[in-house]
Amino acid sequence: MSYRIGRLVTAGAIAAFVASSALAQSARPIAADMTLVSGPRDMAWQDCVGADHPGILLRQDNLAQLKLVHDELGFKFIRFHGILHDDMEAYREVDGKPVYNFDKIDAVYDAILKTGMKPFVEIGFMPHDLASGTKTIFYWKGNGSPPKDWGKWSDFMTAFARHLEDRFGVAEVRSWRFEVWNEPNLDGFWTDGNQKTYLKLYEVTAKAIKAVDPALLVGGPSTAGAAWVPEFLAYAKASGTPVDFVTTHAYGVNGGFLDEKGEGDNKLAPQPGSISNDVWKVRGEMQADWPGLPLYFTEWSTSYNPRDPIHDDYLSAAFILDKLKKTENGAQSMSYWTYTDLFEEAGPPPSSFHGGFGLVNREGLRKAAFFAYKYLNELGSQALAGSDTRSILTRTKNGFAGLFWDYTTPDQKESNRPFFRKVRPAGAVAPVELNLTKLTPGTYRLTLHRTGYEANDVYTQYLKWGMPKDLSANQIATLQKQSADKPDIDLKVTVGADGTFRRSFAMRQNDVILVKLEESPR
Repeated sequence: MSYRIGRLVTAGAIAAFVASSALAQSARPIAADMTLVSGPRDMAWQDCVGADHPGILLRQDNLAQLKLVHDELGFKFIRFHGILHDDMEAYREVDGKPVYNFDKIDAVYDAILKTGMKPFVEIGFMPHDLASGTKTIFYWKGNGSPPKDWGKWSDFMTAFARHLEDRFGVAEVRSWRFEVWNEPNLDGFWTDGNQKTYLKLYEVTAKAIKAVDPALLVGGPSTAGAAWVPEFLAYAKASGTPVDFVTTHAYGVNGGFLDEKGEGDNKLAPQPGSISNDVWKVRGEMQADWPGLPLYFTEWSTSYNPRDPIHDDYLSAAFILDKLKKTENGAQSMSYWTYTDLFEEAGPPPSSFHGGFGLVNREGLRKAAFFAYKYLNELGSQALAGSDTRSILTRTKNGFAGLFWDYTTPDQKESNRPFFRKVRPAGAVAPVELNLTKLTPGTYRLTLHRTGYEANDVYTQYLKWGMPKDLSANQIATLQKQSADKPDIDLKVTVGADGTFRRSFAMRQNDVILVKLEESPR
């Protein structure tokens, strides 16, 4: 028998916390019959993850982080902006005639495929020589204007699709997805957020790609805030434009706030249905005429602000699980935005922790949000029946794996930047009382991994250090140890002839715990 304390806190402190929690809170019972499999798990969370622009995907530090999240979290597709940006040199004109060069695009897709992932191709932004306007967005200046010549754009899309099939193989590219543009309902991303012009862009693009190969998958409208889906589908139906999937975005914040310096800021949306209401709204809009069409949320997160400390905070892990649980079977993909803080929409990352979107920070440290996905990836493939709305129960090859969380919206009276730049200890909540039945009698290994306040929580330690701009090598090493995900519990237990197992596990606000009970080798 062994028992290990997996975090930099004393055994006495944990024992005191467990005891006080058990006394102060009534238990939260969770029961599972190991023979009652409800079906395969919903895996929309693992389908795709976001990134910034293709240039950074050719950098070794970025590729190393992409390989990390693929190997440890299991993401399958990657979606990013700007594959047609001038940095890629795919399109230019000489004496008014188009010249195509896909060498840099090929290098980006080669790098992605080498990690074991596939491209979710977001078509945009507009190459300078084909653009009808000069307005740009982001630090790296993406052009959001329509083409100056629709015929040249169509020919470009034809050449693009044909080249990809020639270079990577027909079967391979048929497994990719082609999404037309990004958030065209927002000015800057698309000229004046003009819906009519976007619908024309979608039609011309989709028909050009399908003319190369009808089996290539094309969709849109890739809107912010779950917008335009009824109009998009109505237009496609009326015009005979092909649609293979619907894409849109949702974030869990409200806008229009000022931080402590009087600068624009966001605030965590307190509504229980944030994000999930958008998923079910769009699914309902598709139901009448397009009921079987896949729905991909190609961006979602706590916040759409690239400098929002909520992304770094331990609360994000529970937030992610709360939203994924509430959207089960509503969408076929929930693509988290993004996997890394190596991200340049607002400029290069200015400090080690700056509220970046990533699951890992600039130096590759795993944030609390990372562990929500790590634990999801360590569950079994078969879902067990259960009524608890803040858990996922599964049967594994050798026993049981369950994920339990508490998502408590904080009492937040200020916007995110001041609020999530303070150390916030977590109070106790009801302990989980797990009761498993119809297990095979024998010897099992029980493990518990925890993420929450000061547990796989590099950001709280960073705050305690006074938020240094750049972490030292020693500080990075310390945070790597603190986020090594060592188990709180690791011991052998015996399941008797009655096939039952019961145990209580302490919980705090916004804790996430992964409990495994797996048969030891005979």
